Amino acid sequence: MIYKKSDFIPFSADSGRVVANLETAYEQWLDARQQLARLPVSMYWKTVGGVEYLGVKLNSSSVGTTGGARSAETEAEYEQFHREKDALKKRVEAADQLINERAGLYRNLRLPVLADRQGELLRALDIEGVLRQDVLVVGTNAFCAYELLCGAKFPAGNEETEDFDLAWCRGTKVSLVTTANERRRTLLQVLQGVDSSYRINEKKKYQAVNGAGYEVELLAAPSLAPLPKEETFEPMYSLTEQEWLLNGRPVAFVVATVRRRACPVYVPDPRWMAVHKLWLASKPARRDSKKPKDKRQGEVLLDACRHFLLDVYPLDIDFVLDLPPELRDIFDAWATERGYDPTNPDAGPEEPTPSAPVVKRRFTR
Repeated sequence: MIYKKSDFIPFSADSGRVVANLETAYEQWLDARQQLARLPVSMYWKTVGGVEYLGVKLNSSSVGTTGGARSAETEAEYEQFHREKDALKKRVEAADQLINERAGLYRNLRLPVLADRQGELLRALDIEGVLRQDVLVVGTNAFCAYELLCGAKFPAGNEETEDFDLAWCRGTKVSLVTTANERRRTLLQVLQGVDSSYRINEKKKYQAVNGAGYEVELLAAPSLAPLPKEETFEPMYSLTEQEWLLNGRPVAFVVATVRRRACPVYVPDPRWMAVHKLWLASKPARRDSKKPKDKRQGEVLLDACRHFLLDVYPLDIDFVLDLPPELRDIFDAWATERGYDPTNPDAGPEEPTPSAPVVKRRFTR
């Protein structure tokens, strides 16, 4: 299907300001939460053999350690810890209130939202430094970011989904962090911090499932095999198409959730995601029930790119020549159907009429 520009519903003129303000509030919250995460869970006094010692518990699952016998130094450490922790908790509470207010304005403008379950997972991944460094969001949950990028509601492609797809990106050009977080927990540990019932599916070791049956899947490009040994997930490394999502420039936004929280979304370059989706729609091994949705998502996202994003995500001949042959054929078919010429992108997208002759183009090096 060809999606015309008039099929997209522009967001309000205030939407850019509201989205930016929500992001500012979220970044304040994230900074305080990350500082809290770096502190021990608790410090307390305990008596052993008649002597008081400073007890330190680094995290909720660790056994407390001893910070030394009670003295002026350990008392000062104890007081400093509690002052710092109380101050950070107040910062988190203030940021939470600000997020609630700004997410309310966001919701009033009918901007794209994520379900709170996905939002909670994304916040936890961001606090731990996993999102943006190790993984990005792929699949349907990525489309809220693409709508914000285009400043318009899509006529298709953003259907609700009951699962959550992530793609591994550590060490690639789309990872925003060049040095690993030394205290980082594994992906499964982060999920279990949100819901302790998450377990790896023994029949599909690229998938974690919680007690309610909610699925989180990890995908990985063949070039990234194997994952670090501490990671429990075992993604399939035969999916060559995952390589394509590591190209171009990713998109990052903060979006509101249904219950007026905020969460970050970090997603692949929209052009590469679009042609990836169109390729999936014709992949023989792809489940037939998923192909119509893949086609809708690919077409609407690539049409959105030509209508709204040519200045920042050009669909020009340089982009076309970077495509592997199997994707270039798909792009050729899409461009031919629309009368779009990437060798002359400044002319803008054309809307072919039924009476206009179809000019077939094939773009090669």
